[in-house]
Amino acid sequence: MNYQIIRNIIGKIMILLAMLMFLPLIVCVIYQEELINYVAFLIPIGLLLIIGVLFNLKKATNKKMLAREGFIIVGVSWLVMSLFGCLPFIISGVLTNPFDAFFEISSGFSTTGATVMGALNTPTPEQALEMSHSVMFWRSFAHWIGGMGVLVFILMIIPESDEGSAVHILRAESPGPQVGRLVTKMKASSRILYLIYVVLTLLLTVILWIGPDMNLYESLIYAFGTAGTGGFGIASNSVAAYSAYSQYVIAIFMIVFGVNFTIYYLILIGNVKEVLKNDEFKWYLCIIFVSVLLVFISTINIYNNIEETFRHSFFQVASIISTSGFTTANYIKWPTLALMVIFILMLIGSCAGSTAGGMKCSRIVILAKSTIKKIKLMINPRKVETIKIDGKPITDDMVFSVNSFMSVYIIVLLLGALVISFDSIANNSFETCLTLSLSCISNVGPGFGFSFNTCGDLNNFTKFYLSLQMICGRLELFPLIILFSPKTWRIKRI
Repeated sequence: MNYQIIRNIIGKIMILLAMLMFLPLIVCVIYQEELINYVAFLIPIGLLLIIGVLFNLKKATNKKMLAREGFIIVGVSWLVMSLFGCLPFIISGVLTNPFDAFFEISSGFSTTGATVMGALNTPTPEQALEMSHSVMFWRSFAHWIGGMGVLVFILMIIPESDEGSAVHILRAESPGPQVGRLVTKMKASSRILYLIYVVLTLLLTVILWIGPDMNLYESLIYAFGTAGTGGFGIASNSVAAYSAYSQYVIAIFMIVFGVNFTIYYLILIGNVKEVLKNDEFKWYLCIIFVSVLLVFISTINIYNNIEETFRHSFFQVASIISTSGFTTANYIKWPTLALMVIFILMLIGSCAGSTAGGMKCSRIVILAKSTIKKIKLMINPRKVETIKIDGKPITDDMVFSVNSFMSVYIIVLLLGALVISFDSIANNSFETCLTLSLSCISNVGPGFGFSFNTCGDLNNFTKFYLSLQMICGRLELFPLIILFSPKTWRIKRI
């Protein structure tokens, strides 16, 4: 085990997190907040800088790392980020229970959007800022940090790892069944990804700001939540507090951020032919179209006119498939058909290589094609069948990887539901246990039983477990499982 490289990179993550915490400090200055809010960020900033510098006093002599080190770095880094990231909530007095604070920031970094702050928010944005502007900013900014992944950012600047080692980190943090380079150099690929991410976020902020009902601060809050596909906002009724203009803009950008960022790179370089050949992208758009149509048909008699029905249908489909979790309507009261569509979308999620959660469309495509192949082989065992994605054959190892992921995903989902069922707040409701667990592992936010309530009444153990499940879902299960596996620490480096 290369402990030196692990220590160095985790130290740099801590220094980077300290730098990012200076942004809410600027918000403190702008809004002339109370002294306690400055202290709430200065203490964790100081701790992170001291520990981060100490971790980097002795540079690693061996720059190489294996896949195991990559998984450990990612798993430990996200836990460290959550432990230090929750301190502003505790010090400022917004959340005095450490389990509540850890749950809230884990929900933020993992882009889940589940919350324990039920009493915090009020129906209108004008009345909602009972929490300080700076803490509210940090809460939503966590979505943006976790959306693309802080390790991807570190890859742009750290000199410790070579290209082969960087792949292990990117593979452990990036969503999807496989990780590829946009260009030859991995660090250059990371820069391109973040540039696209930043530009799209700024574009969304401006478009919301020039609209009829958001100031710059609100535009940033909802841009962070949309870009990171997280779902934290200001008002308790989410985006329903805003105009149809803002709802359409956010809905469109939720879909945009659910697309594999490689698609945008291909568009930028003019390679539209590759975009049109992308199976996952086509499936993603088809699933959205069919889902909106089904929800629209099932809810057409609920709302006042066709436009309102379409807007709510389009928004909720975009929100759930992108795992953002924003709402404009109380969809819990929708007909069963609409609820089934939403439940399926919670499972599927968006595209690999996006900021969204869920199983990812690419895995669903591979699973569907491998199932069809198996049926054909059962009918005609001598027939030679090849599974192709984007016109290219995929290996049996990739199919095995997808099947393994699906299996572990279901196990973690059911285990989470079992843990919640022991909690008194669940009231032995199968629907609540299952959908809340699914919401956490898919990083969606609202579950059917908790969409307009909060997780604040759950006991501390359940909150802590679901916090880990949210992080586990964001990291696609295996980094945390590997981190806590005894075998990880017993195997000797070869």
